[in-house]
Amino acid sequence: MTFVVRMRLLTIICLIFLLNKLIAQSDSIQLNEVIITATKTERSIGTVPMPVSVIKAKMINLSGSSRLQDILNEQSGLNVVAQINGFGNGIQMQGLNPDYTMILLDGEPIIGRLTGNLELNRVTLANVKKIEIIKGPSSSLYGSEALGGVINIITKSPLQSQLDLGLKYATNNTVDASLNTNWNHSNLNVSLFGNHYRTAGFDFHPDIYGQTVSPYSNSTLQFQIKQDWNGKHLLLLNTKAFRENQENNYQVVNASDSIRVFGKTQINDYSISPQYKLKIGERAFVNLTSYGSMYQAYTYLNQNVSGLAYYTDSFEQRLFKPEIQASCFFNAAHKYTIGAGLAYEGVKTNRYDDDKFRIQLTNYLYIQHEFSWRNKVEWVNGIRYDMNPVYGNQWSPKTAIQWAVFPELKLKTSFGTGFKSPDFRYLYLNFRNAAAGYFVYGTSELKSELESLDQKGEIQQYLYDVNLIGKLFPEKSIAINLGAQYDFHSKAQFEINLFRNDLKNLIETQAVAITKDLKTIYSYSNIKKAYTHGIEASIRFKIKDCIQTELNSQVLFAKDKEVLKSIEDGLVFGRDPVTKVSYQISKSDYFGLYNRSRHTESIKLFYENSKSNWNASFRLIYKSKFGISNTAGSVQGNVRPSSDANSNAILDRFDHFVSGYFLCNISISKLFYSKLKFQLGADNLFNYKDPDRIPNLFGRNLYITINYKLIKN
Repeated sequence: MTFVVRMRLLTIICLIFLLNKLIAQSDSIQLNEVIITATKTERSIGTVPMPVSVIKAKMINLSGSSRLQDILNEQSGLNVVAQINGFGNGIQMQGLNPDYTMILLDGEPIIGRLTGNLELNRVTLANVKKIEIIKGPSSSLYGSEALGGVINIITKSPLQSQLDLGLKYATNNTVDASLNTNWNHSNLNVSLFGNHYRTAGFDFHPDIYGQTVSPYSNSTLQFQIKQDWNGKHLLLLNTKAFRENQENNYQVVNASDSIRVFGKTQINDYSISPQYKLKIGERAFVNLTSYGSMYQAYTYLNQNVSGLAYYTDSFEQRLFKPEIQASCFFNAAHKYTIGAGLAYEGVKTNRYDDDKFRIQLTNYLYIQHEFSWRNKVEWVNGIRYDMNPVYGNQWSPKTAIQWAVFPELKLKTSFGTGFKSPDFRYLYLNFRNAAAGYFVYGTSELKSELESLDQKGEIQQYLYDVNLIGKLFPEKSIAINLGAQYDFHSKAQFEINLFRNDLKNLIETQAVAITKDLKTIYSYSNIKKAYTHGIEASIRFKIKDCIQTELNSQVLFAKDKEVLKSIEDGLVFGRDPVTKVSYQISKSDYFGLYNRSRHTESIKLFYENSKSNWNASFRLIYKSKFGISNTAGSVQGNVRPSSDANSNAILDRFDHFVSGYFLCNISISKLFYSKLKFQLGADNLFNYKDPDRIPNLFGRNLYITINYKLIKN
């Protein structure tokens, strides 16, 4: 047992010993929070038998967070991964890649993953009621992209007429302004929300033309109307419009030259979702939904001197998803849910050869049974069947059970499978980067392109058997979670969860051939296997009614099974960069996958004084060392150094790691006359920076926020 593990166990034992004294005068921890994402039906969080967590609006406000990335980066088991290529920051869950986590807004998927990641800063928190996080495979309800879990952002729908204004000013001349108004009359509710975000960006390398992040602004407009007829019929309409504009100035560097360019990037995101809910008697419900969304991203760059067009990039994605869901209580112990729908998805980009829409149609059916026995046992079983002519049909089963050994102690376990269908780019990409010396072809384009090059006599050497690259199969996972929850007289709560994810058919970039002018041709194939496993633990309690405390810890191991097999076979070596002497790598030398910290810890303190209306928060987050993979760097020409120091293409103890670091975030606020609130805060108080290796962490961020709320009684 390592020193770190022994200290953690000792700390937990001491904290548990002290809890009975600390909670003597404390308020109760809320255990009956209702969530919907885990089962697509309303359940108290205390009866959900899988790993879940909820971030409520109160905690978001206390922390001072205004964008989705800010609040998720503070959560246990989640990690925001920097994308230096400018296509957004992704979120890891239980060590799984960002494109394995589905992100929903009011239960519907947010689209626009250019490179598999979703830009988290697109989502404002100003009108968020709560965020529900489900860890582990959720394909049994949500299909592809939910292999690792689901994050559902639920917006506010107040029952009172009110006006809410907010203004935040922060470092880098950042302005975040919002307006949220709600009108309620009888059973009719109308909500209108608007948000405008603007920042001057930041620059880690003033000596290079352009900025690390160029100035940009975006605006969000959401409209909701809801009509409820005595609880029997509910009609709901949600619409959203988002637009972002960015001014770009880059110095693009290639192997032989550099050129200065300027231009613009524009992003548009529109969605509409009508919904009808019908209550049949006291035991049955029917829910009809239809969701349509369109995402567009355009980039235009021109040469500084001549003004001639240098580069254009266009991407458009559309999704249409109607669904019907019915739920029925046969008695107090049994509840059945069945749903069916289709997902009609299209993508068009100039990175596909013909710049035409590529279409995929998926039909799906799911069924779920929820069983409850004497407030002792909660058992949820579900299965979903996806039918897709491109990547084949998929079964996604899941089972989860919770046993209340006694009222204070609950044991829970869940087992399920997940899948991630091949992205459009894996099939249809036709991208030629002659300046950087490589071509990338999707599996549907590869053979015809190689035949064309071969006929012209341009192929010098094949690096891989082309016949082995054909139809791609979905990436799949099998996962298990084992957990326990102990409630100290409803005053405090201790949770622990052990998880394991086994993945296969992982899609990997494959070098296929080299041309006579030494350009490498790449494609994709299902060849990789990996696993992640670890343990998560948390303690939450209140002290003297006004201080809520959270202690969180995660230990994560994430490794490539193919690398482990090669190490066992004695095929992996390292090379000293100075002496050039080679040495064999052992299993204990192998650290694991890139961009994953072994240890993540956090301490959070939230202070609320209802008498004086003073509030404050203190959040300290620690991330241990991790490695970063090789990448060409940013469009400004800044090279991101790889951790691989001994030239063996894996992460081992001889490599150069990004050092572990602390982030300290604080805030303090005061409410006047129950309407006007002032808040001051600082994120990354210690001003930690690593410009080349953590480019999304620009340093200390100071801010002031003003909120005004008027409620009509």
